[in-house]
Amino acid sequence: MEKLLKLVKLSLSISEESIIKDDEIKLNIKSAIKDIERQGIRVDTENPLIISAIVMYVKGNFGNTDIKQKEYSLKAYNSLCCNLGLSTDYKENNND
Repeated sequence: MEKLLKLVKLSLSISEESIIKDDEIKLNIKSAIKDIERQGIRVDTENPLIISAIVMYVKGNFGNTDIKQKEYSLKAYNSLCCNLGLSTDYKENNND
């Protein structure tokens, strides 16, 4: 979680030392992971495509930022999830 938090803060242009928004960011990261899992996609937080999806989800749902940027981020998130969901490499194995 700390590695993702650091990366997401960087993508939001928030200083690593600033902790005032950490709880909100962590909540969004957890929500992104749950949403990705809900779509039947295996969450590997070392995979760059999964990491990108999490970052886009957070950017689309975080704070009071520019609405156009939020819309772009959510479109990117949805596109990533659609493509990941079509690939058997990323689908959850229901036989586990």
